[in-house]
Amino acid sequence: MIKKVLLLVLALTLAVGVFGQTLEENLGSMLSENATLYLQPVGDAFGAAMNSGWYHRSRVHKMLGFDLSAKMMVAVVPEEGEFFDFQLNENLMTFPLGDLITNPGLTISDIELSFDDIYYGTDTRTPTFFGPADSAGTLAIGDDHLIDLFESHLYDELEPQVGAVVANQLVAAANIPDYVAGMEDLPLPPGIGLPALPLVMPQFALGLPMGIELTVRGFPEQEIPDIGLFSMYGGGVRVNVDQFIPIPLFPVDITAGAFYSQMKIGDILESSNTSVGLQVGKSISLLFFGVGIYADAAYEMSSLSIGYDVDPELGIENDRIQFDMETDPGLRVGAGLHLTIIPLTYFNLHVSQTPNNQVLTAGFGITLR
Repeated sequence: MIKKVLLLVLALTLAVGVFGQTLEENLGSMLSENATLYLQPVGDAFGAAMNSGWYHRSRVHKMLGFDLSAKMMVAVVPEEGEFFDFQLNENLMTFPLGDLITNPGLTISDIELSFDDIYYGTDTRTPTFFGPADSAGTLAIGDDHLIDLFESHLYDELEPQVGAVVANQLVAAANIPDYVAGMEDLPLPPGIGLPALPLVMPQFALGLPMGIELTVRGFPEQEIPDIGLFSMYGGGVRVNVDQFIPIPLFPVDITAGAFYSQMKIGDILESSNTSVGLQVGKSISLLFFGVGIYADAAYEMSSLSIGYDVDPELGIENDRIQFDMETDPGLRVGAGLHLTIIPLTYFNLHVSQTPNNQVLTAGFGITLR
């Protein structure tokens, strides 16, 4: 199911490869703490990409001027976003070692061990969702440590009942090394080996009175089999600020804007994003040719809601986990260039840096006024 969702996202975002294991399969073996760590780079990249591409120059459209655009945003995943340290569950697991002693009349209590004991000494470093696809981590059973714990527990339980010599014989007969050897290592989910998150979306901007520009973007809602309702939409407004500066022929364009966008994929993923910022630059038009440069800064906030089904083999009572991930609000700074070479069209390039991602944006469209 999730594989179809992610392939849909890639279809909307310039498909750049095939995911290995699906997101749901990967998440199914995790609890929320590790799922959050595994997906944190996704939340950061989604927010960075969804908050990009809202404009292609610092000047707003004149009254009833417009542009109809296709925007592509690529949020680059930083190197530190490719791996995380898997957090071992602090809950205790019970091992009925008395089942290994066949002598009737002997009483052996169960032993309870934490995951730190079970996977003692294991390497917990493992890929995030965007990490390498060929280097998934493994929680390896701490064989020697477990054998020592099990044999010590059996001896401590048996020695008061049968004496030291018989206790040692019974512990040896229990064959703890073979019992531990039958326990399986826990493979951790791999990444998808994708160095960046790409998104594409259509967008429309319209000039209104008083130096105001309205922008909307998104796709029509649609029901996708086995996934649910897919929707992606957003909107915002920009206002010409330099019109309020009482200096004739003020040399640069200054525009303030606020934007909101949301993407929802069934009951699996929902991303909400807000951006408030300022753009400063200059545009020049000469007959059919136009060029402009601008710098911008924005304060942004994003959140990602995740819901997934837990692997039934884990024995979790609640087989579905739902949690929200809030990315750290922060400042984005960037700069852009737009060109008009073919009449009534434009091409735009923009690069920006958020607290966690570098974002490259390209836009092309039809424009007037």
